[in-house]
Amino acid sequence: MNQKNLKILVVDDEEVVAEVLGKLMEVDGHTVTVTLEAKKALETYQRDKFDIVFTDISMPEMNGMDLTRKLLELDNNAKIVAVTDHVGTQEVEKILNAGAKTFLKKPFTKKEIDLKIEEVLQNE
Repeated sequence: MNQKNLKILVVDDEEVVAEVLGKLMEVDGHTVTVTLEAKKALETYQRDKFDIVFTDISMPEMNGMDLTRKLLELDNNAKIVAVTDHVGTQEVEKILNAGAKTFLKKPFTKKEIDLKIEEVLQNE
């Protein structure tokens, strides 16, 4: 898969974080859809195919781990990057066990985002 022009879904209940993450990926030519709720993200994913999903872990109603599991039920090839500011060993293990391919620690840099996209695509 080409690393340019990817369709990426960003899910984070913090609008500023979601928008910044999305804009940093759009700079590289990716098409980014941002949603602030996990349930809305599920609906969006069902309607449209995405190459990668970046999801926050801590969200109200449905957390990122539950969203990850549900996305993988819909599409067992879903490529999910968990976004979190809680990166203890136990937290990372839970995220990866839920099916996320990798995680991105907040606060993040553009370079870190690019590396995570590359990592997910290389592990296909």
